Amino acid sequence: MSANVPLNKLSNPQFKSFLEKYCKKSVPDQSTLRKRYVSECYTETMNNIRQTVQNRFLFFVVDETTDVCGRYIANLMVGVLGESSSNKSFLISCKHIEKTNNETISRFIVEGLSNLFLPKAVPHDKIVLMLSDAAPYMIKAAQNLKIFYPNLIHNTCLAHGVNRVAEEVRNQFPVVNDFINNVKKVFVKAPLRVQLYKEMLPGIPLPPKPILTRWGTWVEAALFYAQHFESIKKVLTELSSEDSSAAISESNQLAANPQLSQQLAYIKNNFSIFPKLFLELEKQDVLLIDAINLIENFKKTMNSLKGKIGKCISKKLNDTLSKNNGYQILKNVSMVLMGDIVEGLEIDPNILSALSNAPITSVDVERSFSAYKLILSDRRQSFLAENLEKHIIVSVNSNITINLNDATL
Repeated sequence: MSANVPLNKLSNPQFKSFLEKYCKKSVPDQSTLRKRYVSECYTETMNNIRQTVQNRFLFFVVDETTDVCGRYIANLMVGVLGESSSNKSFLISCKHIEKTNNETISRFIVEGLSNLFLPKAVPHDKIVLMLSDAAPYMIKAAQNLKIFYPNLIHNTCLAHGVNRVAEEVRNQFPVVNDFINNVKKVFVKAPLRVQLYKEMLPGIPLPPKPILTRWGTWVEAALFYAQHFESIKKVLTELSSEDSSAAISESNQLAANPQLSQQLAYIKNNFSIFPKLFLELEKQDVLLIDAINLIENFKKTMNSLKGKIGKCISKKLNDTLSKNNGYQILKNVSMVLMGDIVEGLEIDPNILSALSNAPITSVDVERSFSAYKLILSDRRQSFLAENLEKHIIVSVNSNITINLNDATL
């Protein structure tokens, strides 16, 4: 289960005989494993998580997605806050919800935390931080949960926030956007065109294909075109002499537009910070002070942009941060941890200290969705809902035992 090996692989006679030869035992049938051992693996994993988080200040991360079956799936992860602790989070609940609104999300979180601490009560005063995206129903759910968890701070994911700024960059450069989309069409399912590209540009990879649901990929594509603009123009010119498709014609027309090279130059000069920033935001075990400095330095860079476009980008970032009340609180906490005095910040000293390693992004829950999609693949969709949750929890938390031993040492 940890390695995501389907249990039906035990029906393979060669694999089964290999296991029986070296284990010196008969291998149970896959149906027996599902009935008896899947629950045991799940229970052991949850017990290890309980031991890790007990009597500690905690944060939780929540998000939802749509799986290949078209169902709404919500994931809930929990992690430990504290100066000497890793801020890695553990998946504790993965449920199918009928619809996404503040009521279903609030109920899902309360039930997930209650199940984690059973048979004991949830330590309401130790639930300190909630991370989610900035969807209105998530913000409303956080307001509902503050009734149960009085110390709760809701911070909307800063990686999502920076991505919204990257989307504003895309909106400001329609010519570049059209060029990227047309060149993408040129090389889709066109092996002869790809072959010509590789022959003319042997040391340059194919143009990246931006995916809007992945952070910063459009900016990365624009930076690629800025770096290899003249080379790609030569390829497009060569292709136009042999092929008169609409995508090639449109790409050549855009490449001849002087606005394109100018806009690419502006993007390269001012927005090359985005890919590096996303890589930094995706890292684990980053101290709160360092994470806040990362965002504040990015804010200074964006606020220093000149011209009409620069002001639009700067305004988008400032509006995004100003609406995130949790970020403002965490920013004040980081100032306190650096020795400054912040007026009006009334938080228990133990909580202030625990927030020293507070995460500011929800990247862990995004990774859990990737693991979910690997398990529930196109060829593996006959899971019962209960067994699917157990499989994903065991798989995502496969190294929980190692972390627990480290914490004990």
